[in-house]
Amino acid sequence: MKRILFLTCMVFLVFGAVLAPADEATDLEKRAARIHREALVIDTHCDTPMAMLRGLDIGALHNRNEVDLRRMEAGGVDAMFFAVFVSNSLDRHHPARHTLEMIDAIVSQVDAYPERAALAISSADILRLHKQGRRAILMGMENGGPLEGSLRLLRQYYRLGVRYITLTHNSHNDICDSSTAMPPVWNGLSAFGRQVVEEMNRLGMIIDVSHVSDASFFDVLRFSKAPVMASHSCVRSICDVPRNMSDAMIRALARNGGVIQINFYSAFLDPSFSRRAGKVQKDLAPRFAALRKQYRNDDNAFWKAAFTLWRRHAPEPPGIDILVDHIDHVVKLVGVEHVGLGSDFDGAGSFPKGLEDVSGFPRITLALLKRGYSEKDIRLILGGNFMRVFSRVEAVSAGLGCKK
Repeated sequence: MKRILFLTCMVFLVFGAVLAPADEATDLEKRAARIHREALVIDTHCDTPMAMLRGLDIGALHNRNEVDLRRMEAGGVDAMFFAVFVSNSLDRHHPARHTLEMIDAIVSQVDAYPERAALAISSADILRLHKQGRRAILMGMENGGPLEGSLRLLRQYYRLGVRYITLTHNSHNDICDSSTAMPPVWNGLSAFGRQVVEEMNRLGMIIDVSHVSDASFFDVLRFSKAPVMASHSCVRSICDVPRNMSDAMIRALARNGGVIQINFYSAFLDPSFSRRAGKVQKDLAPRFAALRKQYRNDDNAFWKAAFTLWRRHAPEPPGIDILVDHIDHVVKLVGVEHVGLGSDFDGAGSFPKGLEDVSGFPRITLALLKRGYSEKDIRLILGGNFMRVFSRVEAVSAGLGCKK
């Protein structure tokens, strides 16, 4: 009898140990799904318009890129900034035309699916479309080269709906120095760059400090009257690459009231992947150079071929926990109010497992919940922090008397 009781107790103990975590996991997953469904989820950077210029239909099924309306809906992503990207290689070749063609592609495609999405140009638009269950598509210009040294063009881009500008990309331009080019030209912002910052404040455009040099970053904070954003950057003390932000920069960004939107690119998240990727890039350098020569008159064709080549040889990506490590670091350093998400989908080429495309966003919410984040904090990370910055930029513009 004692033996039977002992075995019965052991059965309950063993199955209890097995079943309880499963039950807890199910409850956690249900809670994460509810939080994600109810939250305002915002991604501040994807490069999907490059694929749109090559024929991508964002409303179609079975697309092979990383962002479209179907997968935005599946991932619960309510608002997304489509990058109007123009390479620095075009800075001296009238990049405004390329910019206008890309804006036209975005507007035309979004207008084709009015029941599913609409263009947004304000924080109020994002909230309105969220309530309607439609995706808010916004535009951010990546690289200020298409201003072509003209504040008049800056104002025109604002009128067309551009709501942030990443001041430069991988090379210096006439606005500021880049984080990935040496030696510096301006040692921060140029005189024109300071005018750009002032006019963007006046208009109500968000200043994006991703890609800029450290000196340019601190110049922006010195001259900007409004909070700024790093639309797709990571933490340098975890992964030491120039594109990431140092702790000193993150602290300064927080004092400015700004936000760092964590990039999903594996090489900016994981130092091990970054080292392996560096070797691959070095090995592929002659082939990339050959592609640049082959497509010297077609920038979109070059990027398509370059991404295809890179993806074929890219190392195995890290897990999603490394992305949460970057979020954790910012939260511990300056508080939960200064971090968000900026995927860099369709522009980077390698992302953590489970985040291969925009439909994977709910996994971030689950990962944050597993780390012990509260529902309130998760909502801030998913989109609330960006909305605060956007609203404040708009308020500063109104205070400066800008008439829209």
